[in-house]
Amino acid sequence: MSQSLTLMWHMIFQHNEKFYFCAQTELKIMIETKNKYIIKTYQNNEIKIQFKKLDVSTNEILAYLSPEEFNSYCKTGCPNYNQKWTCPPNCPPFIDYAKNYPKLNLYLFYTSPNQFDFISQKDRSLTAYNFIKEELQSYLSEIEPVNGKMIAANSCEICKICALIKGNQCHIPEKVRYNLVAFGFNVSKIMSDLFQHKIKWAKQNEPSEYVSSVGAILKEE
Repeated sequence: MSQSLTLMWHMIFQHNEKFYFCAQTELKIMIETKNKYIIKTYQNNEIKIQFKKLDVSTNEILAYLSPEEFNSYCKTGCPNYNQKWTCPPNCPPFIDYAKNYPKLNLYLFYTSPNQFDFISQKDRSLTAYNFIKEELQSYLSEIEPVNGKMIAANSCEICKICALIKGNQCHIPEKVRYNLVAFGFNVSKIMSDLFQHKIKWAKQNEPSEYVSSVGAILKEE
């Protein structure tokens, strides 16, 4: 780990390993999960973020890929649809994008909105979700290897207004990174099947038990 990463991701308190058997469709693999937590700061308040990592082959994750289905949800429910080069329908097929990367490291961040008790109750879940999503994005950017590519936790936010809106090509294509949802992955199933982690939803005027975000690193080896 680099010195900058060590400083950025300070105070790693816990580390344990678990093994479990995953079976979905024809996917039957033994996966090692590595669990940690980190402490970060938000508005001068310490926030504990649970952190899990899975190492799989890129082929093993294809069982969760269904772009026709999940891109249709983006089309009807996301304001970023066709508004960014990194969002559907502008994403390349994942199989083409990942063809030179046989290895995949999956990362899950999750945290309890109740740690944000200095925020109004109705805003806690969204605040917590945006916080861990940005923290995961920063972490993936920091650890992205020269011979790999980050699969982002968020849609691209490098430019205030994407060049696509003006009918232009991206002017920094070397920095373009896509996310799992944009590729058409069933992120909920990835969480439940591979991480043994279920998404929790907020109820009316009541924060969710925890909020979650997933990203990945594609690697040559």
